[in-house]
Amino acid sequence: MKRVILLLIFILAFLCLKTPVFASENNKFGIHISHLGDIDKAAELVNSNDGDWGYVTIVIQENDYDHDKWQNFFDQCREKHLIPLVRIAAEPIGETWKIPTIDSLTSWTDFLDSLNWPIKNRYVIIFNEPNQTKEWGNQTKPKEYSHILDQAIAIFKNKNADFFILNAGFDQAAPNSNSTMEEYKFLQQMNFEVPGIFNKLDGWASHSYPNHGYTGKPWETGKASVKGYEWELLVLKNNFGLKKDLPVFITETGWPRSGNSKLITSGYLEQAFTNVWLPDKRVAAVTPFILNYPEKPFNNFSWFDSQGNPYPQYETIKQLLKVAGQPEQIKKIEIVSISFPSFIPANNTFIGKITLKNTGQSIWGEKLFRLLSLPSPISPTSLILPDKVIIKPDEKYSFDFKFSTPSTAGEYLLSWQGLPEYRVTVFEAWKLTNTSQTFFNRLVNRITNFWYNFLR
Repeated sequence: MKRVILLLIFILAFLCLKTPVFASENNKFGIHISHLGDIDKAAELVNSNDGDWGYVTIVIQENDYDHDKWQNFFDQCREKHLIPLVRIAAEPIGETWKIPTIDSLTSWTDFLDSLNWPIKNRYVIIFNEPNQTKEWGNQTKPKEYSHILDQAIAIFKNKNADFFILNAGFDQAAPNSNSTMEEYKFLQQMNFEVPGIFNKLDGWASHSYPNHGYTGKPWETGKASVKGYEWELLVLKNNFGLKKDLPVFITETGWPRSGNSKLITSGYLEQAFTNVWLPDKRVAAVTPFILNYPEKPFNNFSWFDSQGNPYPQYETIKQLLKVAGQPEQIKKIEIVSISFPSFIPANNTFIGKITLKNTGQSIWGEKLFRLLSLPSPISPTSLILPDKVIIKPDEKYSFDFKFSTPSTAGEYLLSWQGLPEYRVTVFEAWKLTNTSQTFFNRLVNRITNFWYNFLR
């Protein structure tokens, strides 16, 4: 009996590990881009073949706080249904990157919070491969990075709980040397300096390259493989007290063409997606490095050549079957104006006009946009956006609506789902014979006609 119980516990634990990281459908396909102009190629790749809402990893440097530039990029992501994974970076100094400071995190938070993101989750990767000296001011300082990461989590989350914080991806193949630190040692010193640091993360960023020397095969496992994230998760749970099931974002991976034929590189990527990353429910996204960088030092990783022609892996991955992601978007509406008579006679029908502004993340009209009226004796008609009309964030649209007053005088409420309530005072007309010819009836008709023409 004890053996049966232990077996059931083991099976339940195994099933828990396989629980999807997202409640809704998620398109795991993504790509790492370096040029904002590559967004069309990225969308065509990751949202092909039934796919929607794939991912793009993009780097923003601290000397590039250009609000209009990056808001335009986010708006394009929204229109093309791409989810940005933003990796923040300090400034380059020659061939190295400056060490970021804790003070700079506030500027980062303020800038990224000023942007209207495409979806609710605001994915932010806190710098890059700090176990390489060239990525951290020619030094490896795991304790310093641990404090930076800890403060980043606190500052971003205090600003807006929708920030979804990921660690820097690590170089899994790095040895202990003058220019690198082995990842286990780096993680160990991080956790020693800030105990429980990994439990504060929302997800795990992994650079699961087929190393060493990018000669690994798509069926290999363990550290420095296309499944290197699995080794990282085991280390975090078994050695550094990780209690969460962190969703994995493979923000860098792939094979260079040097040493491999173009078709081998393409075939390896197809096998890795099909047999490793897609079936693994711990993996939330995979953005191979890099879409379009035909110059050195990354020309061998680029998916496009210098003439703008795609290498075979682009078409291969494009043809793979995908799913339509359904990320959550914040829906917000601002009433710009509303026009209707607030003091009106009983037993009459009136037309009003309301102008709404889209202050959320979604694009009205991509799906049916309809605001139902709330139950009331003078319930207005629903507000329905006409077919083929698209209203993007910060744009406005004016809706006409009708409502009829009851026969009983009093104060009534007029409203729609999610909008404020408005009071309407209804008064009874005095009763006269031959009402079609009464002065009051003619007056009401004139008021109604005037109001209708005024709104038009």
